[in-house]
Amino acid sequence: MSSDFIYIRPSILRRLARKGHYPDVDLFSGFGKLYGGWILPIDRTGTIRTPARSQLIFPLPVFRQFTKSYEDVCNDRAREILMQAETLNVSLYVLYSGGIDSTAVIVSLLKNASPSQKERIIVLLSHESIIENPNFYEDHIKHNLRVDSSNLFPYLLGGTDMIVSGENNDQVMGSDKAGRLIARYGAEIIHKPYHRDLFTEFWGTTFKENSRATTFYVDMFEKLMHAAPMQISTNFEYLWWINFALKWQAVFAYTVLFTAPRNAHKITADYLHNRFLSFYNTDEFQLWSMNNLDKRIKDSWKTYKWVTKDLIYAFNRDAEYRDHKMKRGSRANITRQQLPYEALALDGTLVSNRDPIEYYNPDNSFVIL
Repeated sequence: MSSDFIYIRPSILRRLARKGHYPDVDLFSGFGKLYGGWILPIDRTGTIRTPARSQLIFPLPVFRQFTKSYEDVCNDRAREILMQAETLNVSLYVLYSGGIDSTAVIVSLLKNASPSQKERIIVLLSHESIIENPNFYEDHIKHNLRVDSSNLFPYLLGGTDMIVSGENNDQVMGSDKAGRLIARYGAEIIHKPYHRDLFTEFWGTTFKENSRATTFYVDMFEKLMHAAPMQISTNFEYLWWINFALKWQAVFAYTVLFTAPRNAHKITADYLHNRFLSFYNTDEFQLWSMNNLDKRIKDSWKTYKWVTKDLIYAFNRDAEYRDHKMKRGSRANITRQQLPYEALALDGTLVSNRDPIEYYNPDNSFVIL
């Protein structure tokens, strides 16, 4: 088995801190307080080294001018995935929550699928998926595509068919932390120039009396910001860049840990490359993102991901969804039925029941002398 990992559940590392003196792991756990306990940050700029023995598999593309529209990139990606399913002669399962990202995936596939390619598509959904976008379900899924329960997801992982998710569009488009920033300081704050004192206060509410942790994370995120290949100027761009640089790999890999045990041995590096796909996990989406910092949000939280919502509206003409749909978390709907593995190794092996020290990297940026 590989000695490095694509993803490790951060809670496994925190066991070290309970067993001994690991102040670096204690400090590292603060990231989970800020961004969610399941997120393992893996820095794509090479600025930050964490206490997790992880290895980057999705490096940042080399920054260059990129002129394709978001819709063009979606169409290209849809055609690529449809052709891949046809070449492999397999079904194409699409994880559908009813949210903005997965709805845009279905829209892009429907716009570009031939009749025979359309027959390969199977939409994995739940009752919550239908409620979240009822008009789209009635008009474009119910009588047009095959459907099945999203509860099957753990049992489909490792199979011969392809699975496509809507992951990584959050990283393309911005950060849900912008919603919290708006709720606290008002919508006008997002387009104001980045200000260190603002985020010292904002992050400090999470760490409460621990000013040392607050200062550490403010400093660390500033180093990350300065490592960007383009100018990061506003508070919104700062939050986007943290999300884009640190969370890309985790959101791709996390759900693989919920593979049903009977299929775990079928998860390989080849499987992850060819049959378990995030729709938005391409260099072109990333280049679009890095070249279009003004196309994420307008003047309110309701306009977050407006480019994606406009793409959906052009297809289904649902103005209510375009104008009022807000981001909602949906991952828990497909992961709560299965206990996760501890880690995903570089060769695709799913790992559990290891001594936490096997996941630990002592040469990390959280060691403070």
